[in-house]
Amino acid sequence: MADNRSNGSLSGLTEHEAKEFHGIFMSSMLGFLAATVVAHVLVWMWRPFY
Repeated sequence: MADNRSNGSLSGLTEHEAKEFHGIFMSSMLGFLAATVVAHVLVWMWRPFY
């Protein structure tokens, strides 16, 4: 079976597609991180874990 990837990328994405995916991934990760921080603060305010 022939390999059709001309750019040598392991994912098969172009550089533009990879940068777009990275941007979406990073913003999603930061949103998830913010939600977990808020959840931990709310739980700590409810029942402090010393």
